[in-house]
Amino acid sequence: MGQHTETLGHLERSAEDHILRRAIAARLDRTLQRAGTSSAQAAKWLSVTQDEVDFWRRGITVPPLHAFTRIAATLEVDVHWLCTGQTQCVQAVRL
Repeated sequence: MGQHTETLGHLERSAEDHILRRAIAARLDRTLQRAGTSSAQAAKWLSVTQDEVDFWRRGITVPPLHAFTRIAATLEVDVHWLCTGQTQCVQAVRL
């Protein structure tokens, strides 16, 4: 029973991870398309291979955090949105 439960847990996490990777890939792809940036161009200024960028754009893998920050800075998009799909909310703190 324990092994079966572990297997189901792994499959559930894998499905959730797949959904998250695909969502990140969609935002990344949309951002690069809007900027008119090819995978080859992005790979060059990120110092990675074009295959890596293509994998990120298709949701096969996820870029490392330093790539997210560089992409966001270069293409002038919010890194938090690029990573999560959410805009940052700043709440006022009452003193």
